[in-house]
Amino acid sequence: MLLSSSTQRWTPLACALAANAALFGGLSLATAGGARPLLLWNRTASEPEGLYVRGAGPISVGALIAFRAPSAAYPYADGHMAYLRRVPVLKHVAAVSGDQVCTANGRLEINGRVRAPILRQDRRGAALPRWRGCRRLRDGEVFVFSDRIPNSFDSRYFGPVSHAEIVGVFRPLAIPHASPGDR
Repeated sequence: MLLSSSTQRWTPLACALAANAALFGGLSLATAGGARPLLLWNRTASEPEGLYVRGAGPISVGALIAFRAPSAAYPYADGHMAYLRRVPVLKHVAAVSGDQVCTANGRLEINGRVRAPILRQDRRGAALPRWRGCRRLRDGEVFVFSDRIPNSFDSRYFGPVSHAEIVGVFRPLAIPHASPGDR
């Protein structure tokens, strides 16, 4: 049995099969320009490490999306997170078209509500880029943000993500060390 119905845990065999599918299917497709992988293996701390599957669903506040990093992220990413040019990133949508986003006074506000500080440096002491703006998101734009970790590299630093950069809406498929809230 691959999935234990009593505990809803993946067996080692299922995790190995899923990881192989992601490594040899999803990630190789993710590196081909414009491809929309069905599976992604997340290794960042912004979301629980594990296998995610693309599904159906609206791109709305709270949706977990995979996207290709906007070009505004490249200068920092090239020196610190080179994978951002090759592999889609998973983040939750925090704001959509019509929402007011503001990055002023060292903090992120969405629709007037303070969501998080904007850090000046990453954990290694390197200066972080900063998206500066206070405006309503246009049609075809989303603002991504992770409150899972305080130093997530998200729209606070590279700005809105266009729908053209979005690979799809994803959900967890196999999270080996997940807590109940991670599923």
